[in-house]
Amino acid sequence: MSASILTVSQINTYIKMLLDGDNNLRNIFVSGEISNFNNNYRSGHFYFSLKDDKSLIKAVMFSSNASRVRFKPTDGMKVIVSGRVSLYEVSGQYQLYVDSMQPDGIGALAIAYEQLKNKLEAEGLFDEEHKLAIPLFPKRIGVITSPTGAVIQDIKNVVSRRCPLSEIVLCPVAVQGEAAPPQLAKAVTLFNVLNNVDVIIIGRGGGSFEDLNCFNDETLIRTIYNSKIPVISAVGHETDYTLCDFVSDLRAPTPSAAAELAVPDRTELLKKIGDIFADIENSVSDKLYSEMQSIDKLNDTVQNLRPDNYIINERVHLDSIKKNLNAIISNKLKITKTEITALADKVNTLNPINLLNKGYSIVTKDNTAVSSVTSIDTGDTIEVRMSDGTVECRVESINKFGD
Repeated sequence: MSASILTVSQINTYIKMLLDGDNNLRNIFVSGEISNFNNNYRSGHFYFSLKDDKSLIKAVMFSSNASRVRFKPTDGMKVIVSGRVSLYEVSGQYQLYVDSMQPDGIGALAIAYEQLKNKLEAEGLFDEEHKLAIPLFPKRIGVITSPTGAVIQDIKNVVSRRCPLSEIVLCPVAVQGEAAPPQLAKAVTLFNVLNNVDVIIIGRGGGSFEDLNCFNDETLIRTIYNSKIPVISAVGHETDYTLCDFVSDLRAPTPSAAAELAVPDRTELLKKIGDIFADIENSVSDKLYSEMQSIDKLNDTVQNLRPDNYIINERVHLDSIKKNLNAIISNKLKITKTEITALADKVNTLNPINLLNKGYSIVTKDNTAVSSVTSIDTGDTIEVRMSDGTVECRVESINKFGD
C-alpha cells in the first residue's frame, strides 16, 4: 500500500480546519503576560506574545479590535484576552486571534485613565500657567450638561439666587455612553465659535467611574484646553476626579458649587457696595471738613491782609507807640524836672547874690571883680555891691594880710 504524499500547504490547511472546527478553541478567554509587544503604526494591528511561567503563545489583534482598547498595552502587563485559536498557514504557526483585551486585576478604564492622564500632563495641558481667569461679573453662562438631569436645575437655582441678572445658556448633551464625548467636545467648540458666553460650566451629577468616563475623552480634554472661554468643571461628587477637572480653568466639587464659583453673591455685593459708599461718604465728609478748616484759615489770612484792617492794626500800633512815647517823655520830663530842681538848688546855693543876703559884698574895679588887694592901688575907685545896692568908694589905704 503506497502512502499518500501531502504538501506543506495541505497539512497547514488541514490543521487550520481542525483548529477552526474545535468549538473549545473558537471563543476562549486567556490570561497571560504580554511580551514582545509591537504596535504596527501603519496598519494599527497589535502583534505580541502571551506567556506564563511555563509556555508562550503568539497573538495578533487586528486594528478593528485594537482601536477599541482604551489603554496602552506594554510588555510585562498582565491581561485577559478573548478570541480564538487558529493557524497562520503561511508560516505554519498557530496563534491566538484576539478580539478584546483588558488588564488582569485592574479595570481597563482605570489603566487608560492613568496612561492618558500621564500623557496629557507631560504635554503641559494641566499646567496652571494655561488657566484662564473666571470673570467676576459674567453676563451669560454657558452650561453643557443633560437637559433632563438635576444639574441644570441646581445651577439655575443657585444663579437666580446669587446673581439673577446673569443669563444661563444651555447646550444639551449626553453625559454618559459612547455618544457623550463627541457631543461634549462639540458643545465646547460651539460656544467658542459663537462667543456668546463669558464662562462655561461642563458637568453632570455623580455616578460610577464608567459613567463618568466620557469626561476622560482625549478629544474633549484637548478641546477644553484650546477653549478661549474659561471652563469650570463640575463632574460628579466632590471625591470624583476626571481628566476634565485637571484641564479646566477651575474645578468645582459639585455642579451647585460651580454655579457659586461662576457668579458673585448679590447679597455680598450689595453689602460691599454699601460699605464702599459709606467709606466714600466718610472720606468726602472728612475732606469737606478739612477744606472748610483751610478756607477758614485762608479767610482769616485774607482778613488780616485787607488794607483797612492793616490801617486799623497800624493805628492801634501807632497809638500804642504814642502812649509809650508819651509815657517815656512824661517820665523823662519828670526826671529832667527833678534834675533841674536839684541843679537849681545847687545853683541857688552857689549864687553869689545869696551870699550878699548874708552880709557879704562884691568888690569890682572897672566892672571886674577884685579878689586881691594887689589889684587895687591907693586912690582907685572901686564899687562895692551889697544885697540891696552898690556903693562907690575911693581907696585911701591898702592893708595886705601878712604885712
